[in-house]
Amino acid sequence: MRYYQCDKYPIEFVLSENIDKRFDSHNHVRHYVVSVVMQGTVSVCLENREMACYRGDMFIVPPYAVHSVSQGRDARLLSMCIGTAFVEECDLKTAEGILRELSGDAAAQGIFEKDQRDKLLASVREVYRLRDNERKEMDADIKILADKITSHPEQEFSIETLAADIFVSKYYLIRKFRNSIGMTPHQFCVQNRVRKSQRMLDEEKTISRIAVEMGFYDQSHFDKAFQKIVGISPSEYVRSKKQTRQST
Repeated sequence: MRYYQCDKYPIEFVLSENIDKRFDSHNHVRHYVVSVVMQGTVSVCLENREMACYRGDMFIVPPYAVHSVSQGRDARLLSMCIGTAFVEECDLKTAEGILRELSGDAAAQGIFEKDQRDKLLASVREVYRLRDNERKEMDADIKILADKITSHPEQEFSIETLAADIFVSKYYLIRKFRNSIGMTPHQFCVQNRVRKSQRMLDEEKTISRIAVEMGFYDQSHFDKAFQKIVGISPSEYVRSKKQTRQST
């Protein structure tokens, strides 16, 4: 896997290739993810709908949408991750201009070809349509807990404490949280620990220090959780990162 990060905006391109991997059910809290299959077949389950995607097919994953992805070693999948903050702050025309320049720089690095770039750019309007028309409804109490976990995933939140926060039993909370978020509070916490760890690795903190700060038992525990969610180890992630630049 290779990551191409923008140096100015919360946007990155991710190229998944040469892996035989199933990414189990998860979601992305802070990103819209637009993916196009460049080669082979990729199996996707998005909000309980199974899809087989072939070369040229594209799918969009909105924030909090539960999904899983499976791809074989012969498949290549290109994803463009667009931060929710970027979508909220930029109008469509501005966003299209920025993404056109960024994708041009990425294409110059040989990440993808013109037709794949065109597909990604054409998807930007659909992302904004999703923002305006299909915001994921979430129970207000669960939203409070999800925001709490997302903001401080390194903290250890017991089921009992979370349940007490919204005055329900722990069994009811687990069922209600899974129905809204697609996973248990513990799974959601681990996912967000890993996502925050990615951002900390971008800041060039050491892997061992991040493992401790993010509440993992040890570096081995951190490596295992990171590999399961990201698809590669923390050290491989650091080596895989490159930058795309926006000149204005």
